[in-house]
Amino acid sequence: MDTLTAERNADACVLKAHDLALGFGGQRVLEHVDLRLAPREFIAIVGASGVGKSTLLRALCGLLPAVAGERWLDESPRDGARPWSMVFQAPRLFPWRRIRANVALGLEGLGLSREERQRRALAPLELVGLGDMPERFPSTLSGGQQQRVGIARALAVKPRVLFMDEPFSALDAITRRRLQNELIDLRQRTEAAIVFVTHDIEEAVLLADRVMVLGGHQGGAPARVIDTLEITLPTDNRREHADFGAQVHHLETLIGAVPEAS
Repeated sequence: MDTLTAERNADACVLKAHDLALGFGGQRVLEHVDLRLAPREFIAIVGASGVGKSTLLRALCGLLPAVAGERWLDESPRDGARPWSMVFQAPRLFPWRRIRANVALGLEGLGLSREERQRRALAPLELVGLGDMPERFPSTLSGGQQQRVGIARALAVKPRVLFMDEPFSALDAITRRRLQNELIDLRQRTEAAIVFVTHDIEEAVLLADRVMVLGGHQGGAPARVIDTLEITLPTDNRREHADFGAQVHHLETLIGAVPEAS
């Protein structure tokens, strides 16, 4: 068990869902979702395309109302901070604003002076390795660097929960792997818990403490949580661990990406 897991307080919680159900136009698409997220914990959500991963993410952060059940996120007030923030598939940067100004955007409305917002924007840029680029414009950055700016913007508000919706899916394989490794390192230096949606099973096993698998939606039935796998592999060099492939294969069989062994 890694250091982050060992340090968790079993009684602490920043996000909970109980018997959560989601739907559109009176039709349920997902139901019976239970979740408890501890401070600094990392949970990945996986499942086949169209199963409702991003829908669940939006409901957990409060952007989408549930049709049944309960959802709770620790929103107790903290000066200069927000309860949660989001990293999207695309960085969504304003091209006319410099990098530091893009990061500082999330700090607006928190009662901070312009000088304080500009100062607060520098620390997360340092965390994502862009501390020497605050005055550059987004057009001068690579796709991977732009996505780092999006992560820095989300971290600048010091969220209790960081929601990430397939943040590396649009990147090339080399850049994606580099950012995965950087996220592993970043976890050691941030207090935020993370809810991470991905269609990449290897990515889920590489990054997460737990992997929630959505499925069971064949024949028009609402999807549900079919399993939650605890990832107990060490954080360092996890991809090289002897059991890494076996855990990836187990999740693939749950999702139906590969047939079960006879």
